[in-house]
Amino acid sequence: MTKRSIEFAALAIALTFAGACKGRTAAWDEKSSAPEPKGAVGADSSGAKVAPESVEAGMASWAARAESKGNVLDAIAAWEASLGCTAGTTQPSDRCKGVATTSETAVLLALITRAYYFTADAYLRDEKSDYLDYMNRAVWWGERALIAASPEFGERMRNKGKFHEVIGVVGIEAVPAMYWYATALGKWARASGFGVLVGQKDNIKATMTRALELDPQYYHGGPHRYFGAFYAIAPGFAGGDTDKSADHYKKSLDIAPYFVGTKVLMAENLATKLDDEAMFDRLLQEVVDADLSDVPAEIMPEMIVEKEKAQELQRKKDTDDLF
Repeated sequence: MTKRSIEFAALAIALTFAGACKGRTAAWDEKSSAPEPKGAVGADSSGAKVAPESVEAGMASWAARAESKGNVLDAIAAWEASLGCTAGTTQPSDRCKGVATTSETAVLLALITRAYYFTADAYLRDEKSDYLDYMNRAVWWGERALIAASPEFGERMRNKGKFHEVIGVVGIEAVPAMYWYATALGKWARASGFGVLVGQKDNIKATMTRALELDPQYYHGGPHRYFGAFYAIAPGFAGGDTDKSADHYKKSLDIAPYFVGTKVLMAENLATKLDDEAMFDRLLQEVVDADLSDVPAEIMPEMIVEKEKAQELQRKKDTDDLF
């Protein structure tokens, strides 16, 4: 049995016996003894504004996000400032009191979520503590993006609605918020441990199921890509299914064949689950050799990172005994 097979078996055992623990308090479950400022989560948010010059400055830094972590952090700092956050590197929950959650801020909130996710995924993969911190920050902003994009969702959740039912009221305008919230929450939960993953998996799946229903093409086949990973990673008793995984990955690639990150995930999760070394090698070499000239400029930084991940996996094949 390979090391990877042992890890999958350990995951199955752990999911069987681990107690579910959500690991964090969502925005709609937060309690505050102080009145909410106008425009904040849970308050009347009509008329909230953002500073356009700060948003524009952030976009310039964001465009150069593949060049350095500093550029991403500059973008985040500018966007947070536009929402009234105080400067600093501490948790946004400490610096961003009364963030406006409105239709005017929904797109920006989803973009900040994506930016924190990118910081962790691109620059902090080998630094577990910082990786968890930045993924958690992404989730924090993602929750607010979801409330901003769907006030009805936020209201029902504050009134103790069941997440898997309430997410059904969210419309297509909230797909960016749903996608980046669920993607960040999934990565954070998985890195936090089995108990947290068990506690969050139903909400994550429900969110991405809704995104898939509304817009399967979002973020270059992103919802299908997510379910490709989900069905590969989950043990059989928890819904894992390699055939479903392969089908979703294929649909994602049909939508966006240039999105090489799909093949990285297939190699990392599906090929190892199938113990298919030839598939693993082929997919990663295709990524390494890929010509990115047809990649949309908007995701070129992410594809550069995916090439780096492919090379990392090639090196890990032997050092981590993946087969």
